[in-house]
Amino acid sequence: MSSSAPSSTQLILVRHGETEGNVSQVWHGALDAPLTARGQRQVVVTAAALAAWHAQRPVDALYVSPLPRAQSTAAAIAAAIGLAPQVEADLREFDLGEWEGRSFRELREVEDLWGKWAVNPAFAPPGGESPIIFNRRATATLARLAAAHPGQRLLVVGHGAFISNALATWLGGHGGHWRDYDPHNCALTLLEQTATGWQGLVVNDISHLPQEARVVAAPDY
Repeated sequence: MSSSAPSSTQLILVRHGETEGNVSQVWHGALDAPLTARGQRQVVVTAAALAAWHAQRPVDALYVSPLPRAQSTAAAIAAAIGLAPQVEADLREFDLGEWEGRSFRELREVEDLWGKWAVNPAFAPPGGESPIIFNRRATATLARLAAAHPGQRLLVVGHGAFISNALATWLGGHGGHWRDYDPHNCALTLLEQTATGWQGLVVNDISHLPQEARVVAAPDY
């Protein structure tokens, strides 16, 4: 009797629901902000959508960032699929150190943050991370988790910059273009590992969200 072919390793990436920080357009990387009412509705329908995915091919492990906005999102998903989330410290969001909690407008107009990064991606605010360092952490963390579950399906609940860095690196071929892969709140991505790298089966999909929940808020990085 021939044995069945082994399953491919799959990675589901989910951004947390909309937060008050997203709406006010304030950088919350290491800081946290509670989910808005819309964010809570996003989480409910996302959990239902992932329960349907789980029914088609079960999720073997569920990981979540230590930040409360991600854990609130993961809690609903965990209840829907019957799997306890495991907190992974390295899934935390892009940390700007002393520049945390400042508005995107101030970071752009006063600090010229994106201009500095365009010239030097190794630039880091005081006590914070640079795009290069953050990209290495994001991609290495997801690669490590995937390697720990060969042939299994993992689900990771995390953050916008974290997910966009992984997608830009693995699908776009260059981590420097991470802002081109910004996920909407509660967007779903399904990656499959192949012999040559990761393939995007579903990328930043929001078709499960009702129209009123698709209002694009500022990313939390």
